[in-house]
Amino acid sequence: MRGFIRTAALGLLLWPILAAAPALAGCCPACDPVDGWQQFERRVKEDAVSPEQGRAEIACWAGQLEKRFPAPVFGGKIHFPVEGYGPKQIGGRQGEAYHAKSYEFVGERRRRGHPAQDIFVYDGNQDNLDDRTGRPVNILALADGVVLSTFCEWTPELSQHGNGRGGNYVWIYHPALKLFSYYAHLSEVQVGLGDRVGGGSVIATLGRTGTRAYAERSPTHLHLMLLRAVDMTPVNPYTLLRNLPQPPTGTRKAAVKIADMPQ
Repeated sequence: MRGFIRTAALGLLLWPILAAAPALAGCCPACDPVDGWQQFERRVKEDAVSPEQGRAEIACWAGQLEKRFPAPVFGGKIHFPVEGYGPKQIGGRQGEAYHAKSYEFVGERRRRGHPAQDIFVYDGNQDNLDDRTGRPVNILALADGVVLSTFCEWTPELSQHGNGRGGNYVWIYHPALKLFSYYAHLSEVQVGLGDRVGGGSVIATLGRTGTRAYAERSPTHLHLMLLRAVDMTPVNPYTLLRNLPQPPTGTRKAAVKIADMPQ
């Protein structure tokens, strides 16, 4: 009888740990946070993670990444993520295209709202080349960071099956900012998983990949989203980008026309 009571008491003590085990199955102290976070991101993308499990993994990965990549080793200087462009090419006016109220990283609400800023480029004929230079538009790292996920296999067929909204994309973790940056609608991805990138370095070229970006009615643009690493809640990129210098090329009049086109 005493043995049964001791066993039952031990079970009660261990229950919270055992109950949490499935939620933390994808994240553990021995896990590699580089490869592991990409696997987590893929499971979220494929709706293979419940909101409860997702929140537990987000907290776990945040701790793992902070230990693996100490903030003092990385710079926090912000760079405009589209080479040759500036704040005036951000869609809408004064960042008004940002709508994050209904968004959540995991679960049904991850497809709601627009927790990002779209940065439009001069590509009237939609050939993925800058109309001013005839060259691809380089996408730059927002700040020093580590590449934690990439995808470069988008096809229009993926969108037909409901899993290609962002097209080709890159996720970067910025230790000094404690943020993730997400760059979508890319053409060629030029970084790989685990790469350490400097702020302002080239990570990709801009394209028209993704369900809506591929459509002819959509002007060529970068979709930039920022999320807090600790809980994956959105941060408005406009607050970090609005005071950066505007390159001399490209007039305000042209930028307003781009911003006013349907997204």
